[in-house]
Amino acid sequence: MKRSYFIVVFISTHVFFIFFQIHKHSKIVKLSYQKQKNEQRKERLAQKIQELTQKLYAQKERSAIKKFAQEKLKMKKMKLSQIKKLHNCLEKTKQQ
Repeated sequence: MKRSYFIVVFISTHVFFIFFQIHKHSKIVKLSYQKQKNEQRKERLAQKIQELTQKLYAQKERSAIKKFAQEKLKMKKMKLSQIKKLHNCLEKTKQQ
């Protein structure tokens, strides 16, 4: 009786440990796929940051700003004499 009870307990314990190992292994595989997915996402985001940084530096260039102002905002170059006239007009309106 004791011997058969011991054998049943021994076998059921081993079966439990086998299922536990299978569960552990499947969990490890699942987490490794998730880690791989997150690393790929991290690489894509780092690349996007690099692209956006380069785009920002390109937009900060003086020639890009000048081109945007002239083409999109339809601004024109002003001569120094035009600026002086504008300044004088503003001063006259302030005095009145």
